Amino acid sequence: MSRTRTLLIGMAALAVGGAKVGVADTLYGEAQKLGNGFARLYVELDAAGAPAVLGVTFDQGMLEGLPTMPNTWSRCFDRNGNGQIDPHGECHGDYELELALPQELAGVTPFSWVSVNWNPMGHTPPAPPVWAAPHYDFHFYIMPREAVRQIRPGPCAELIDCDDFLRAQVPVPARYVHTDHIDVGAAVNDMGNHLIDSKSPELAPGGPEFTHTFIFGAYDGQITFYEPMITLAYLESRPDACVPIKQPQAWAVEGHYPTAYCIRYRTEEGMYTVSLEGFVRRSAG
Repeated sequence: MSRTRTLLIGMAALAVGGAKVGVADTLYGEAQKLGNGFARLYVELDAAGAPAVLGVTFDQGMLEGLPTMPNTWSRCFDRNGNGQIDPHGECHGDYELELALPQELAGVTPFSWVSVNWNPMGHTPPAPPVWAAPHYDFHFYIMPREAVRQIRPGPCAELIDCDDFLRAQVPVPARYVHTDHIDVGAAVNDMGNHLIDSKSPELAPGGPEFTHTFIFGAYDGQITFYEPMITLAYLESRPDACVPIKQPQAWAVEGHYPTAYCIRYRTEEGMYTVSLEGFVRRSAG
C-alpha cells in the first residue's frame, strides 16, 4: 500500500450528507488491471486517523475492452455431473480483482478487503431478471478473505455447498440489518449470501431501468460485506450521485461504518470512484 500525504493550506473537505469532513491523509493501493484499464483502492482519513471515505478509483479503460463472455474457471460447479462446465448454468461468470486495505485501518473499521467483480452477462436466475444487465459489483468485505475462501462450491442455491448454504441461511439478528433487506436464497460459493433491498426501484412492477442498488452480504448469522451493484451503462453516463445506506438498529462489531455510497466521475482527473462515505463510529450492541 503506497501512501500519499496531503499537506493542505486549509483542510480539504468532503461533503457527505450535508456534513463537512476534513481529509488529512489519503492512502492508495496497488493498481490492478481489468479490461483496458486499472483500478486501485483508496482511503481518505480524517485528522484523527479515522476513515472518511473507503472506495475504489478506476479509469475509463475499466469500461472498455471488458470480457463479454462468462468466466468459466472460478466460482463454477459441475452440477449435473457430466464432467463438463456449462458457463450458462454452472458458473457465476464474474471476473474478480482483490484489493487489500492498509494496515492503518486495522481495528478502526470492520472492513478488511475489497473485491471488484465484473459480470459480463449480469446475474442469472434466481436473481431478478432486471439484474441480467452487464454490471460491476463492489464488495467491501468485513469477513476476512481466508474465511470467505472456505465457502465451498456445490449443487445448492447459486452453486454453493449444501452445508455451507445452510450456514449462509442462518438469519442475521433483526437489529443488525435494515428491514427492507431480505434473504432470497442468493448464496454464492467463495462469497456468501446476499440480502437484497426489496424496495430497490427496479424491482417494483413497471419500475425504472436498473442502474444501481445496494446489498448486504451475510453468512452464519453475521453481516459479511457491503455491496454497491452498478451497471456499466450507468457508469458510462458519468454520474455524480450519493445514496444513503439503510441503517440497522445496532451493530455487532464496534467500529466506523458508512452511511452512504457514492458513484462519481471526476472530470478534472478523468477518473471514476465508487465509495463508502459518511463514516460514523458505532458501538457494539
